[in-house]
Amino acid sequence: MKPEKLLLALLAVLPLMPGCATVAYSSKAQNGVTYYCPGAGNTDFGDAGIRAGLEAAGYKGEVAAYIWTISFNVALDQTLRFNAKGKGENLARLIEQFMDKHPGVPVNIVGLSAGTGVGIWALENLKEGYSVENVVLLGSSLWYRYDVGKAARHVKGKIYVYFSPNDAILAGPMKIFGTIDGVFGEEGAGSVGLQSKGGADRIVNIRWRPEWEKYGYYGGHTDGTSSAFVKAVLSHHLLTPAGADAKTRDAAAATAPATTPPAAASGSRRSQ
Repeated sequence: MKPEKLLLALLAVLPLMPGCATVAYSSKAQNGVTYYCPGAGNTDFGDAGIRAGLEAAGYKGEVAAYIWTISFNVALDQTLRFNAKGKGENLARLIEQFMDKHPGVPVNIVGLSAGTGVGIWALENLKEGYSVENVVLLGSSLWYRYDVGKAARHVKGKIYVYFSPNDAILAGPMKIFGTIDGVFGEEGAGSVGLQSKGGADRIVNIRWRPEWEKYGYYGGHTDGTSSAFVKAVLSHHLLTPAGADAKTRDAAAATAPATTPPAAASGSRRSQ
């Protein structure tokens, strides 16, 4: 079947698909929830690394995988942006429902690649009075200048953006298929850091460091979810509530300002 016919066929059945994705909770959720939004195609199984790493670091809460994708086709999920945005809105409702049932229980969001867009759109769609503790974006395929000002208003702590110039997926295929928010030919936040007009005081850009290779994070697109790296570094953002001492919370994460990306290509464009 030709790609365009396959796309039309999938679009035809989308209205028949369940409109809401759900998450599974165990009794651990009473201690807190970290929602994990995987990348396009849901091929990374990063929640396993997040779960194992956080548990090894002493996290007592739930790591809840939020499966927003509709296929195992990375390119398809990356380009059907209306689905990612819609699932972000749905995640916002799930977070609100959880917070209503468990007031005061800390909630975090971790996203990988296109899943970082889903996590940010969930934050944008939260109602007033609902906020998460901290957010971690790994290998983000959001445009590096995406404005997270609206999302940041629903974050008590920080939005930690781990970026790597060694990310071959963001340097190549993503520029062809576009960022998850629909910008073509430009850098993703996971390559150069997030340079947002809004919410700058909430953003912490953290560049990949060679010494993290010993934890299985080589600067690639998905290895930021290595359980050893999660335990040694990411856990410091997720175990401690936003109001805790910053030195304790960020002890293992050396921060650095985002690099300046190349000038925007004249042919780059945002999808409608």
